[in-house]
Amino acid sequence: MSKIVEKVHEVDVESVASSGPVEGDIYANAPAGKATNFQAYVNIVSVLAGAGTLGLPAALRDAGWVGLIILALACAMAIYSNQKLIKCLYYDGRNRLREYPDVAAAAFGVPGRIVVTFFYNSIALGGPVLYLILTGTNIHSLASSVGSAITLKQWIMIAAAIMVVPIVLTKTMREVAFLSIFGALSTAIVVFIVMIAAILDSKNFDEVMKPNGQLEPVHHDVAIPRNLPIALATFAFSYGGNVIFPHVEESMKHKSAWNKLILWGTLTVTLLYFLCSTSGYAVYGDIVKSPIYMNLPEGATRTVSTIIITLHVLLAIPLFMTTFNLQVEAALKLDSRGLSAKTEFIYRAILRTLSMVVVATIALFFPYFGQMMSLLGALSDGMLTFVFPVVFYLKLYGVKSVGKAELMVMIFVIIVGTAGSAVGTVDAIKELAKAYRGELDH
Repeated sequence: MSKIVEKVHEVDVESVASSGPVEGDIYANAPAGKATNFQAYVNIVSVLAGAGTLGLPAALRDAGWVGLIILALACAMAIYSNQKLIKCLYYDGRNRLREYPDVAAAAFGVPGRIVVTFFYNSIALGGPVLYLILTGTNIHSLASSVGSAITLKQWIMIAAAIMVVPIVLTKTMREVAFLSIFGALSTAIVVFIVMIAAILDSKNFDEVMKPNGQLEPVHHDVAIPRNLPIALATFAFSYGGNVIFPHVEESMKHKSAWNKLILWGTLTVTLLYFLCSTSGYAVYGDIVKSPIYMNLPEGATRTVSTIIITLHVLLAIPLFMTTFNLQVEAALKLDSRGLSAKTEFIYRAILRTLSMVVVATIALFFPYFGQMMSLLGALSDGMLTFVFPVVFYLKLYGVKSVGKAELMVMIFVIIVGTAGSAVGTVDAIKELAKAYRGELDH
């Protein structure tokens, strides 16, 4: 796993010719990988399946049952775009590019790299913000049940202070890469716990107390058109991860199997998403919360689910923060300044502590998990996951390299992805503003 997310040096994409694809064995000059197809499949699932899964029932609440069609659409778009992204790595038929930003630079030069790096870093910082919020919310819920008077924002600060230690001590991605596997397993366990508990709890939900104080039946909508973009943004967050996929593919022994593996890996997590979203929305309807286990009645099931996810998101924070911090340190050339080990460690500790302070500050001002997940998904994941790979493919290979039918598919993906990201970002900001003012009903 360490090779999957290990920080790599930039390649000189300027030296790569842009004359279009060349016939022959495009994998001949690619780095030799050691991962089997099954290992690569596990890595794909581990990258995709995260705590965002538990916010999907709320996406159905916002969109109605038609949200399942949006989920299927997001799945298909993610598979297609991720296949195109990896093909872009080999666009000249001779040299393999290394990372997502390199593809952007090959297509659009320095501006392309800057744009992709901006969106990527918004995820690298936004992920820890989201996870700090979830950690604080979970611990506050558990502690309040035993009489603790510590507030949500105080728990967020405590969690941030604790996580500074591993973030400072972890120098590279090699030491934290294995955490993604734990994240996927913990999410799957909690999804099945919640699904079974929700079904068992369904008999108690013939009528529920609504936010207006009235006892009413649980309500389900077929479609809420105005909320479809924000639902797509939430699903985009759940399919985010393709900034890591070039490293997954690089680690593979049989690179020609990528298209098949990304297909089955994405379908696997989509099954998990379907089970979680449908069971949660079917039982709790318009009162479903994000994350879904907050709907479970007080007791062992809710406590166990909360503890497992809290451990997962705490351990995921160093994964995101180390990725961001390595980029900052590389930009400052911290490793090449000839500093003593002690001085370098002090500089690194200061930089990483400051980055955690920024993350914690954002989480303190906007401690709203569902709304932050939608904003992050719309702002960054939608463009990185759906739109950019297709745009870069057309630029590198040329419009004439694809048939009319596939070109129509590409145009559809670009339009839907861009429109969903733009409208979803606006809607997510509005929802976040409502949450900040305490005006949300859920």
